[in-house]
Amino acid sequence: SLLVTQVAVLLAKMACRLLCAPRVLGVTTFVALVALSYLPTPALAEKDYYEVLGVSPEASDPEIKKAFRKLSIKHHPDKGGDKVLFQQVQRAYEVLSNEELRMVYDHAGHEGVENHEKGQNAPASPFDAFFGGGRQNQNRGPDFRVETQVALDDMYNGNEVSLQIRRRIVCRNCKGKANWKKEHCKDCEQCPPETKMVPVQVAPGFVVQQQQHVPSESRCKNEPKQLTMTVEKGAPDGHEVRFKGASEQTPGQVPGDVIVAMRQKSHATFTRKGNDLHMTMEISLKEALTGFERTVKQMDGRDILVQETGVTGPYSTKTIKVSVAGQEAREVECLDVAASVRTLKVCGDSYFRGRAPKG
Repeated sequence: SLLVTQVAVLLAKMACRLLCAPRVLGVTTFVALVALSYLPTPALAEKDYYEVLGVSPEASDPEIKKAFRKLSIKHHPDKGGDKVLFQQVQRAYEVLSNEELRMVYDHAGHEGVENHEKGQNAPASPFDAFFGGGRQNQNRGPDFRVETQVALDDMYNGNEVSLQIRRRIVCRNCKGKANWKKEHCKDCEQCPPETKMVPVQVAPGFVVQQQQHVPSESRCKNEPKQLTMTVEKGAPDGHEVRFKGASEQTPGQVPGDVIVAMRQKSHATFTRKGNDLHMTMEISLKEALTGFERTVKQMDGRDILVQETGVTGPYSTKTIKVSVAGQEAREVECLDVAASVRTLKVCGDSYFRGRAPKG
């Protein structure tokens, strides 16, 4: 790993200082080697973890696990594989399979993960280690609110719906001008200025720390983001789903959340009122006087019988007992059926009688 390699280099430097005596190499050569040993060791370049596993940044947990299993078998040293590649695969999976580490890596790259894992102050959130610890609320980006139209059928039966947003992200592992020419950084552009504490001399010998906007060394780009949410049976109109850390990214700042509000689409047959369904049905004058029998197709595919054997009085109400699987039959008014000369209210079966999901 990178840490082991750096420790080995450090030990080699110390050995050089002890063994490379002037009487062996000469005074000039000895001084030059000692001076060279004090130079900072350049950090070894680490490959992008997604590239190591051969998956996309949007890969799901099962996809990441599948790629890891395949590559760990292929590169396992006991089966003739490359030990270094095997360690890279293990490290990539260690980060990407951990929800917190993956969140930090997606925003701050290898440096962010390294700072987070140090955990000196036991930060409360995965971003605190990278963004200063204990300052999450002071250094957090704004939330982004968006509405999406959801079919009444999906709110009745439950379903998964998706929408796509476009947001700015910080390019991983592109911090510093030396990295800007890397292949995966070529499509990235300048990031917004960062707010940092910089020393400012206000008087001779007196220096204070002040907040200033400074050019960012990171690179950014805009990219689409797919958001998938579960619509539970009985979800109310306006129900909100929060996607943590999915808003626009800015260097040195915790990204805000994306909050999606579900807005109910109008339906060709039914109208929703609270937890009930209402509909309008036209009947003839003869049916209003002598009775009628109609079948209404419910949104879950079942047929509900609407029947009247006598005269349908003006604005009369009729309640039909219906049952839901696993529940006892109940009497509720939920369908509003209007005749051409008078109105009849008939109940239809609906999951909306149930408790709405918590926000």
